[in-house]
Amino acid sequence: MADAALWIMVIILAVVILLLMQLLKRVLAAATSIPPKIDAIAGVAAAASRDLDAVAVLLTTQGYIRSIKNSVLDYGGSLNAALPDY
Repeated sequence: MADAALWIMVIILAVVILLLMQLLKRVLAAATSIPPKIDAIAGVAAAASRDLDAVAVLLTTQGYIRSIKNSVLDYGGSLNAALPDY
């Protein structure tokens, strides 16, 4: 009876070790698949950062447009007096 219990324990231990090895193999495969995805995300983030560099130029352009618009509006009344209506 003791021999049968010992063999059952050995079989259970072998099955548990095999299952544990399969689980660890899958975890390792999942862990090694992460770095390429991180590199892809980093590439997209770098491109997005370059796209955002234009925002500063847009802000200065917006100021120039506002200044030009105000200058044209200042001359609006003078232009109406200087140019006759046809």
